Amino acid sequence: MKTLRRHLGLLAALGLALCSNTAAAQTMVTLQSGAVSGVTDAGVTSFKGIPFAAPPIGALRWKAPQPPAHWQGVRVADKTGPSCMQRAAANSTTATSEDCLYVNVWRPAEIPARAKLPVMVWIYGGSFVIGSGASPLYDGANLARNGVIIVNINYRLGRFGWFAYPELTKEADAMGTGNFGLMDQIAALKWVQANIGAFGGDPANVTVFGESAGAMSLNDLLSIPKARGLFAKGITESGLGRIPATPLAAAEARGTAFAKSAGAADLAALRNLPASAVLESTENFGPILDGTLLPANVDRTFGDGNETKVPWIVGSNDFEASLFAGRLTDPDAYLATLPATDRTQLIALYDPQNLGNKMKIAADVVTDKVFTEPARFLAGSEAKTGQPVYRYFFSYVPEQARTRVLGAGHGSEIQFVFGNLANRLITYTDSDKRTSTVMGQYWTNFAKTGNPNGLGLVAWPADKNDQVLLIDATGEHAASGFRKPQLDILLHETTTP
Repeated sequence: MKTLRRHLGLLAALGLALCSNTAAAQTMVTLQSGAVSGVTDAGVTSFKGIPFAAPPIGALRWKAPQPPAHWQGVRVADKTGPSCMQRAAANSTTATSEDCLYVNVWRPAEIPARAKLPVMVWIYGGSFVIGSGASPLYDGANLARNGVIIVNINYRLGRFGWFAYPELTKEADAMGTGNFGLMDQIAALKWVQANIGAFGGDPANVTVFGESAGAMSLNDLLSIPKARGLFAKGITESGLGRIPATPLAAAEARGTAFAKSAGAADLAALRNLPASAVLESTENFGPILDGTLLPANVDRTFGDGNETKVPWIVGSNDFEASLFAGRLTDPDAYLATLPATDRTQLIALYDPQNLGNKMKIAADVVTDKVFTEPARFLAGSEAKTGQPVYRYFFSYVPEQARTRVLGAGHGSEIQFVFGNLANRLITYTDSDKRTSTVMGQYWTNFAKTGNPNGLGLVAWPADKNDQVLLIDATGEHAASGFRKPQLDILLHETTTP
C-alpha cells in the first residue's frame, strides 16, 4: 500500500510538473542564441531585454554590430535592457549604457499553432541623439491586441552611433563606416528575420514604422540596398525627406577635431576613452553619406527611382513647427527670409481671412516646407513605381488641450498610434480614445495586408492623384490636392527652416 501511495504521489507530482511545463511553454520561446521566457498580462505576452547583438563596447565601439553570445538555460525576459548612451534617456526609466542593443517583443497571448502573425518593428525618434525602446510611450501591448507582433529596438545614438574618422574609414568592411546606428537597425531586422518565427510571427510580413529620426531611418533603409528583403512594408511618420546626410569628408573632419580635443592620438585611443568623454557634445548627429552603406541622399534615391519598392504609409502633423519653436520667436524675421513673391503668395494662402496671425503663418510655412512637401514628394515618387502608397495629415489634438496649442505637434500622433494616451495633465475623452482606436486599426490593417482600410473605417484612398487622409477633430476624411498651391510654391525652397 505504501508503495502504491508513493507511486500515486510521484504520478501526481509528475502531473503538476507537466501542467507547469505546459504553462511555461506558452511564454517560452527558443531563439538562435538561447531560450527566453516572457510575461503574460491582459491578453498580451511580452519579452523584453533580448540582446540582438553583442555589446558594442571596447574594441567593438564604432564597429558593425556582431552576433550576440549564446546563453544556457532560460533567460527571463521581463525587463527592458539599458537605453543607449545619451544625455537623458527620453521617456525611459532605464539606465543608459553602451551595452544597449536589445529588442522588446509583444504578441497576443493566445495564438494558433504554427501561427504566422504580421510583425511591426518600431524605430524611435529623437534627433539621433535621444530615444529608447524602453519608453512607455512605445509599449506595444495595445497594438498587439489587434493581432500583430510588435518589436521595438534600440540603436546607438549621438557620437556612438554616427561617427566618422579616417582610421575607421580604412578599417571599414562591406557595411561601410560612420552609420553605426543604421547598422544596428539592419542587424535588428536581421534578428527579426531569423527569430520572429519562434514567437509566431511571419518573417515575410514585416512592417517597419518610425517617427522623426526613426522615420528618417526608415527612409534611409528604403534607400540602402543592403536592407532589401528585411521588411515588406513601411510607415513613415514625420520623416522629413529632404534633409541631406553629412558628406563623409565633413564627418571625418568633425571626428578628427573631436579626437584632437579629447587628446586621442589614434583610433585605439578613441576606443579607450570613457563613455562619458565620448558623450559630451552639443553637436548634431545623424546619417553619413559614406558611399557604401548609404550611397545617396534620400530625395535623390527616390527621385531616381532607386528606392526599395514596398507598400507604404507616409504622413506628418499640422504643427510640426513645434520642433523648431526656438526659431519662430520672431515670425516676421522668419517670413522675411522668404523670396518676396513667395512670401506674399504664401501669406495670402495661409491666411485667407487676413487675420494677421504671423506666428500661425510662419508655423504653417515651416511645417509644410520641412515635412508636408517632402512627404508628398516621397509618396508620389513611390506611387510612380506601382506600389500602393497612402498619405495622411494628422491634426487631431486631445479635446482638453485644444486651447493651449497651435495644432498637433511633432510626435503627437505616436500616443494615438500605440494607444498609450498617457498625458497626466489632461483627461482623455471618448473622442480622443476613438481616434486612437481608429489609428491603431489603420496601422495594423496595413501591417496585415498592405492596405489600411477595413470594416467600419472611413475609406483611405491610395495616393494616386495627390490624395491624403485628413485626421482631425471632425474625424477622418479624404482630400485631393491637399495644400497643393502652398506645397508647389515651397517645392523649390530650401528645407532648413
